[in-house]
Amino acid sequence: MENFLTVVEVARCLGLSIPETEKALKKSGLESSFVAGNRRYQRDELLHWMEIRFGSLTVERLRTVDYSNASNAGLDPSQPYVTRLLEGHVRSAVPARTKSSLLRTLAALACETGQTYDEASLHDQLVEREEVFSTALPNGVAFPHPKDIRKIYMEDDLLLLARTPSPIPFGAPAGRLTGLFFLLLLPSPSVHLHVLARLNRLLRDECLVSGLEEAPGPQEMLDLLGNAERSLVEAAAPAKER
Repeated sequence: MENFLTVVEVARCLGLSIPETEKALKKSGLESSFVAGNRRYQRDELLHWMEIRFGSLTVERLRTVDYSNASNAGLDPSQPYVTRLLEGHVRSAVPARTKSSLLRTLAALACETGQTYDEASLHDQLVEREEVFSTALPNGVAFPHPKDIRKIYMEDDLLLLARTPSPIPFGAPAGRLTGLFFLLLLPSPSVHLHVLARLNRLLRDECLVSGLEEAPGPQEMLDLLGNAERSLVEAAAPAKER
């Protein structure tokens, strides 16, 4: 994805028609510019705006964003991509008691995987992203990620789940605490939006969130997510494919 997107490109990301996208963008208040007769929107501002909207989207709309961006990225939306990304990257007892220590720990854990190397730059980008607005949801889950992934060298996509021994203040609404952190390091905006939409779909299930909070270890946490994601995609598959 380039630094700027046209309305058509935004529509593909949102899984909406052109008129629906134009209406949503008009309400967004995002600044735009004209180049060669096409209205264009700044890439990072668009991504932030889309992320903010996820919390208020209906289940069906989230599914549309999930599947649309999977297709844009060349992925099969009927496959449990989130679970595959998380294999080997679940940490059930991350020793962090503050937001700042958690972000430092996440940057260190990401570099330990070998998928990225500049711990200081990654940490700075995570901090900058949280300063724009918190990635924490009201249900005890947060989705930290760099403000600008293009400034972070990545060998491959990385999704990491970290759980703190006790929930910590992370900027969730009404001062609620957060104990589950999904670190998204996904260079492709389409993959990023696909994974983010799917996680939002999965984690609207309060039983799944509680299960992740109480699971004894990493494998049990991964198994819970895997079962939930498989159920999600199987429920959407045509009967003849089941």
